[in-house]
Amino acid sequence: MEKKKGTSSVAPYEQLLESGDKKAKLVEVPSGYVPMMVGSGREEEMERFMVHTELFKHPCTVILLEMAAEEFGYEQQGILKIPCDVEHFRSVIAFGLKKKKNSR
Repeated sequence: MEKKKGTSSVAPYEQLLESGDKKAKLVEVPSGYVPMMVGSGREEEMERFMVHTELFKHPCTVILLEMAAEEFGYEQQGILKIPCDVEHFRSVIAFGLKKKKNSR
C-alpha cells in the first residue's frame, strides 16, 4: 500500500472495525497512532480503535493504561487491550480531547 505525502488522519481516534465483523481486514496504522482493542468482554466482543499518541499524555488515558496493566500485565503481546466499556472509553477520550483543545 503506497502512502501519499502530506496525508494524515484528522481524527485523534478512529474505530477500525465494527463489532462482530467476522472477516476482519488488516488495517494500516498511520504514523503517530496506536491500535487498541477495547471492551470488558471476550476478545470477539471487543472493538478496535486507533488512538493518536498525543492522547497518551492526558491523565484520563493514563488511567486506562493502568487498568490494562492491572488486568493483563506490562508485557502484553500484540495489540494493546483496554478492559473497559466501549462507551466509557469513548467518553474518556472525548474528555481528553476537550481538555487538550481548551489548553491551546
